[in-house]
Amino acid sequence: MMSAAVGLAVTDLHGRLVRVNDAFAALLHSSVDDLLDRSTTEVLSSVEGAHDVDGTVEQLLQGIPTVSGDVIVHRRDGSLLHGQMLSSLATTGAGASVVLLQLLDAGSRGRRRPVGDHDALTHLRSRSAVVADLTTRLPARSGLVGVLTCDLDRFRVVNESLGHRVGDEVLVGVARRLLAGVRGGDVVGRLGDDEFVVVLGGLTDVAEAVDVAHRLTRSLAAPLEIEGTDGSREIRCAVSTGLVVVDLAAPPCPKAGPGVPALDAAALLRDANTALDAAKAAGGGCCRVFTGAMREEAIRRLTVENDLRRALERGELRVHYQPVVRLADRRRTGFEALVRWQHPDRGLLLPAEFLDVAEDCGLVTAIDAVVLEEALDFLVRHPGDRVAVNTSARRLDGTFATAVARGLLRRGLAPERLAVELLETSLVSGDATTEGELADLARLGVAVLLDDFGTGYSALSYLRRLPVSGLKLDRSFVSDLPDDVTSDRIAAAVVGLADSFGLSSVCEGVETAAQAAHLAAQGWESAQGFHFGVPAPEESWFPRVDAPVATVQVSV
Repeated sequence: MMSAAVGLAVTDLHGRLVRVNDAFAALLHSSVDDLLDRSTTEVLSSVEGAHDVDGTVEQLLQGIPTVSGDVIVHRRDGSLLHGQMLSSLATTGAGASVVLLQLLDAGSRGRRRPVGDHDALTHLRSRSAVVADLTTRLPARSGLVGVLTCDLDRFRVVNESLGHRVGDEVLVGVARRLLAGVRGGDVVGRLGDDEFVVVLGGLTDVAEAVDVAHRLTRSLAAPLEIEGTDGSREIRCAVSTGLVVVDLAAPPCPKAGPGVPALDAAALLRDANTALDAAKAAGGGCCRVFTGAMREEAIRRLTVENDLRRALERGELRVHYQPVVRLADRRRTGFEALVRWQHPDRGLLLPAEFLDVAEDCGLVTAIDAVVLEEALDFLVRHPGDRVAVNTSARRLDGTFATAVARGLLRRGLAPERLAVELLETSLVSGDATTEGELADLARLGVAVLLDDFGTGYSALSYLRRLPVSGLKLDRSFVSDLPDDVTSDRIAAAVVGLADSFGLSSVCEGVETAAQAAHLAAQGWESAQGFHFGVPAPEESWFPRVDAPVATVQVSV
């Protein structure tokens, strides 16, 4: 065996090398005589860390048949070995326990391992190899195992702006940092695109796994220096990580609730990804540890998504209308169209219960289309009214203004009877396509209002640059009026801003006569809220109209 082509070595339980073959020595650019009696913590080391003898032996003694891990070794001549090491227990003829090491060069993996075991770009383990490693560990039924998944925040921007060659270099750099930052016996893999995984074995507690996750997060946040045709450049890619830790000694519980991780590889990866999603939802660049609440939320969101797809097919969405009044004389000037979901089992659902899911899964565009069509038909039935519809940033994809124009012309409606409401963040995070859509709406004569103003970035530059028609003060600044001094100052500042830019002003969430009077005194033009009317179906505001909506055939 010791003459095999693969690098083989035998150590005692303290990591002292007692036998080494020529291939093992060659991989380290050393000689057999130079390696014997030395410790693997010295031989298999780099400036980033050393081989974790104690952790590896502990896992083997717990019953794990093979402990594998990716390693970076600084050879004596200054070169690096990116390799993979497999450790297993063996017994000598005298009955002594020893550790058998197999050292593989990841750079020449094609000669020594099946092609599917490693990722072609980064030389990390492939998804299937990581699953196989986890599947091997789980039957040991002792100790803690952690699974950490991570991906790069906004990596798509790197590919789109600098090209895929630079993107590939970033991925290789990330892979090297992951290898350098893990402990001996940990396994690093690439799941696909910019998503990576680390399997953590021999853990003493959850805190140790969290420490590793935080260390990796900090390491990956540091700039990577990438060489290009135009010289080197620094690229920063913050990373989000999700971590799940399970105790293999815990008895399996078939009736366990949704917060109890299952002991199979696919479930562990799923739970780690659930925690990863929570990290991204928290803004990215951080780590989240899997909890039962995350599982419940993931199940809820999946259920909502599936039900919402059926709702669009079955026509379960409804549009309610809330009046907007002029504060000077309290006369109604129009309505805001607000979507509702008439769920067959849960009853009437408000947007807060499903719009966030719709945004994430891409269904919000279809919802916006339903509301727009319903609102335009509403205008046909009620010639003296105006209506505002809410539209997401996702819908401003270069086709929205055309859809609005087509809908108005088909019904013979004047564009000034329609307004479009957008969140501030739709403009701040927008691009040339977004700006083009707004310009097209302005040319049509459709007003654009900034909704929930004051809760986002409130950047003044886009008020000057973009064709915005009005501001809507968020209800959070109205609820404590007229008593709260801070809210009073914010409301006064926003209406002053609207006046300075020549914009219309609407305040939301007006629930009392005192609030309405105070806002009117400040100079607000219009208001809406429960004081003037709750959102309600069309027939609550007008007698039922059964006649079909007249349309005009046009081409746009």
